[in-house]
Amino acid sequence: MTLSMSGPSVFLLDGYIDEPSALGVPPYLSPHARYIAGAAWDLDCRLDYRTVDQWRTDPETRNAMEMADLLVVLSGALVPGKYLRGTPVSLRELEDIGSASVSKVLGGPVAQSSSLRERLAKLEGSYDRIVGGDLDAGVHDLITSGDARGRRRNPDEWGRWSIRGADLVSMHPDFPLPLTVEVETSRGCVRYICGGCSFCTEPEFGRPVFRSPMEVGREVEAIYKNGVRSIRLGGQSCIFSYGTRDLGNSSTPRPDPRAVSDLFEEVNRVAPDLRMLHVDNANPAIISKYPDESRQIAKTLVERCTSGNVVALGMESADPSVKEANNLNSTPEQVMDAVKLLNEIGGERGPSGLPNLLPGINIVMGLEGESKDTPRLNMEFFQEVDRRGLMLRRINIRQVIPHRRPFGGGISHSEFIKFKKRVREEIDGPMLKRVVPEGTVLRNVYLEVFRDGLSLGRQLGSYPLLVALPYPTGLDRFTDVWITDHGYRSLTAVEHPFPINTAGLKALQALPGVGKKRAARLVRGRPFDGFAKFLEALDDPLVGTSLRGHLDLNGSGSSP
Repeated sequence: MTLSMSGPSVFLLDGYIDEPSALGVPPYLSPHARYIAGAAWDLDCRLDYRTVDQWRTDPETRNAMEMADLLVVLSGALVPGKYLRGTPVSLRELEDIGSASVSKVLGGPVAQSSSLRERLAKLEGSYDRIVGGDLDAGVHDLITSGDARGRRRNPDEWGRWSIRGADLVSMHPDFPLPLTVEVETSRGCVRYICGGCSFCTEPEFGRPVFRSPMEVGREVEAIYKNGVRSIRLGGQSCIFSYGTRDLGNSSTPRPDPRAVSDLFEEVNRVAPDLRMLHVDNANPAIISKYPDESRQIAKTLVERCTSGNVVALGMESADPSVKEANNLNSTPEQVMDAVKLLNEIGGERGPSGLPNLLPGINIVMGLEGESKDTPRLNMEFFQEVDRRGLMLRRINIRQVIPHRRPFGGGISHSEFIKFKKRVREEIDGPMLKRVVPEGTVLRNVYLEVFRDGLSLGRQLGSYPLLVALPYPTGLDRFTDVWITDHGYRSLTAVEHPFPINTAGLKALQALPGVGKKRAARLVRGRPFDGFAKFLEALDDPLVGTSLRGHLDLNGSGSSP
């Protein structure tokens, strides 16, 4: 591939990454896209950035793509999923994009998964290069030498490109809000010395590299100065292990609370007015083994981050046979210890309306050693969490993606679906009512989509809950909501305070205890200049009393 030239034009097409270590589907922007932009701008290239959604709907995007000297396509591992807004690029779409008559490269997690090699073979004739290493390093090498070796970026490039690429945020369709930008704190896993979990790619990076608080701070500052107010510190296998001085001595190194505190102190210093600051994963074995240090770190996360924060715990399986066969990082007992500690420190409800810091649980099915006992043991673990009255904010159940090697055996797909359905019905539903009781007011829900008669929105956050208002209302705005009902993993709500004098009939019907007939009475009785007049029109004092405190009776947006 011959591309070595001075300042070529680069077209970056973001096919979205949805990985455990990088969120990139709107409203999220992955760090990989910013690194690619940084590498291009570092070489004085002209860069045009578009998303795959823009490619799908905007003919001008396709025209601009054809005019570039180099088309760079960033793609995740093509994992099927449900998305509120934005869908990762598909294999068929990658084939379509590959027909563009320009020099083009494809990379990202899609090119690093062993399970996709056969599928990617279909694309080899469509792309000049499929880059198996860091795509940003590949773009740099293609422009400077005409070749890409599939290497990883070095520490100097990581620091430089992360800052040079900060300007990309203003080119994203969700900028400035609800855009959430991910910033990596480290690379690799502290369990590298024992090989790590069988399915995980992080141990392949070798000895972990922790970016210093100053380096992370410089990147956050550059993003913040560009107008971003929602940041996720991600890319880490365990935030509790950040900066540990015990690295390499054990697969469960002693945490360093001072290092974690320094990191968040620096982020808060350079970005003092963030609307959202959340984190990613944690190793429950480390939390269990070092409870004193872990309590200090959990308190730092409560004090320095915004509420609604979720620490995803990688239990993967409660089956001892599966743990042994796959070198998993923790036992169910250790995970329970971590769940208890995080509930103790983070269970209090914060300004967003959600608890400050709660655990999530990751379950992976299809691993070696799995049997028909595995779903039962997993279910018994969740039942014990529920029995103890503890809170889980999120249970993520997925089938294994064979990145490092193939997996065989295990339960059937139908058994997997049955287990997942049972967790949703018996655990997720009751758990959600515990985490967000009826009557809770959630602050700053961003309304994004109107679909099937529902106005759907989410708060800013790493793993935000889906909130459905069962009536049409204005989109692309933030509003507070009052929770009126629960699904298994979503919430039904109405606006808070509720605009009783201007709301439509469908909205009035959504008020608890109102329904169609009372909604019609309210429409005929409006406007209400006080609660007494509203109560008279409603005809039921008990229903009216339950609504008091949630209504805007004067149109000013204030609750009486």
